[in-house]
Formats: sequence, C-alpha cells, structure tokens
Amino acid sequence: MAETKAYVAIGEETTRGTKESTTVGFIPVNSFKMPAPDFMAKKREEFRGEDTALGHTTELRMGKQWTGLSLEMPFFTEAGTVKGSYGTLLKHFFGKATSAQNAVTGQYAHMLYPVTLPMATANLGTKAITINMNAVHGAIIKNHPYYGGRVAKIGFKQEVGQPLIFTTDSMGQGLATPEAGIASPVFPAENLRCDYNNLVIRQGATVTRTGTAPNYTNITSTGTVVQPDSISFDPERGWEDRLILNGTDTPGKSKVGIVTGKLSMTFDFEDPTSGFNTKTEFLAWLASTSSTNFLLTWDTGTPAGTGLNHQLIIDLPICNRIGGMPDIIRDGDPKITLEYDVLLDATTTGYAIGILLMNTATVV
Repeated sequence: MAETKAYVAIGEETTRGTKESTTVGFIPVNSFKMPAPDFMAKKREEFRGEDTALGHTTELRMGKQWTGLSLEMPFFTEAGTVKGSYGTLLKHFFGKATSAQNAVTGQYAHMLYPVTLPMATANLGTKAITINMNAVHGAIIKNHPYYGGRVAKIGFKQEVGQPLIFTTDSMGQGLATPEAGIASPVFPAENLRCDYNNLVIRQGATVTRTGTAPNYTNITSTGTVVQPDSISFDPERGWEDRLILNGTDTPGKSKVGIVTGKLSMTFDFEDPTSGFNTKTEFLAWLASTSSTNFLLTWDTGTPAGTGLNHQLIIDLPICNRIGGMPDIIRDGDPKITLEYDVLLDATTTGYAIGILLMNTATVV
C-alpha cells in the first residue's frame, strides 16, 4: 500500500508570478485535492495541405491558468512557521490589511476589510499567493506550487462540537514543475484553534470599536447574546482574473465587483421572555425591510502578549433581514434558519464586513 502524506504551505509572492516556496506558513487542511492546470489547449485547424478528414496533427497550448483550488481547514489564529498566513489568505480576499501592535500589552491586531482598488500600491500591489501542495510521488514528497494565486471566495461555518471551519476557493496563473517537498512542516499549536465553545455572538446595542475607522485595534459589544444551533457566513467579492495582451500567457489583470455576504443561523423557533427572539426576527422580516447588526467573536483563551487573547472577530455592522420560514415538524421542536445579507455602513465603519485578527504575528 502506498504511503499517503500531504500538507499545505502558504507563501506570499512579492511579485505575482514568482512563486514563494521558502517563506511559508503551514496550515492543516481537512481536504486535499490538486486541480489540473488549464493550458487552454486547442487543435490546430489551419489549412496546411493535410488531409484534415484523417484527424488533427497538432495541439497548441495557448496559455495557462488554474481554478478550483478549494481548501477546507480548521481556523487557527496563527499558522506554523510564518504565523500570519491565515491573515494572508483573508487579506488576499478582501484586498487590505492594516497591522498594529499595542504598545502596552504587546499583541498585534490585524484589521481586514474590502477596498475598491485591491491592486493599488497601498493595498495588495503586485503581491499574490503561492499555494504549495506537498504530496507523495511514490514514496517521495514533492511540492506542487500553484503560483500567482488570488483568493476568490471564503466561507466560515461553525457547528456544535466542532472547530470553526474556514474555506477558501482560489484561482491563479500556473502550476510550477513539482520540486522537492518543503521540509520540516510546523503546524499551529492546538490552543490557537477557534472552537465552537470559544464563540460568542452578539446582536444590537452599541458596538465599541477602538481606533480610527476602518483601522480598528479592538471591537467589543454588550449586545444581546445570540445562541443558534449553527452559523455560517459566506462573503463574496466577485473576483475576476483574466488574460490580457501584455506579452504573457497567464492571467495578467484582476478586478473585483460588489461586496456581498450572507449570514445564516439555525435556531429553535420560539418566543422567549428575554434574549434573542426568533419569532420577533421572523415577524420583523414579514412586516418590512429592516436590519440589525452582529458581532461574532472567537476568543481562544490563549494570551497574545500580556493583553488580549488570540481572537478572531467578524464585525457585520448592518445586516438586512432576508427571510427564513419556520420548519414545523412532528417529532421535534420547530426550527427556523434566519438569513441576513450585509450592507455597507458608509457612516461609521466604512465597510460591510470587517474582520479583526488578534495574535502575535507582526504582519499578515
């Protein structure tokens, strides 16, 4: 039986198209599938004095790119070796990250949010990511560097008894020739994992954001605690990556569309005397267009410096109710999945989605 061994390392390219397989952060993944690169092959169909009825004689490769590289992973506040790699994936989805250290307590706060021009010099600039997929060739570990990467889509899903599951879908320029595997992988410490029992969801009330918008260094809330059975959040940026006439045969221009995102939470359908009320939320949606806010905080309990703990905070300042019908069943409590889409908070935060990552990494 052949040995099964595989691991993933994330590298950030200073210049898109120049793979980064040396300075990397190792991340554990739940699934491992290497997509085939697309060489944009076509049969040559020119008139060349050939008997074309007998078949084509040549296939031409007109370019190269890759899509559909999906990773599913438990979310840790830091990666192994290059600590900021989880934040790097988030940065390359949103287009912007600002990092600051608390001079008194020592932890680093990395604020991530969408920007209109992600490829501007002050944002991603010429950077991209390399997803290094290390797997066995026979009994020898080889690295398969998918270079020139863009993070096209991300998602978060939290269920009871599980770690927070973070998913990414990526696309990029090419798959480099397999090379020697990246040696000595180092993975995150277990106490930096965001688990279901680390999560507190709050709704309403005043959200306290420390710092100047949108570059906050802490976000807290005293709102109503929300206690669903499960929760998922799926942001979208509308990333597009295409070839242009720039003298290369790989995608050379990237752009983004409108920021959207859907928050879904499943609850018992009930009318409690206090706290979050699913019946009230349902009736508010039926009555008219209305909105609320949510703050999701995973606090690992592990100190980052001498101040705040390692945390992941998702700030959704305006969540528009978009529905969810009660599911009435015979053999259990009625359930309802409440759904919200995010709207831009142009007045206070300047974003529709803000993510704050607190850890000991100096940059992401």
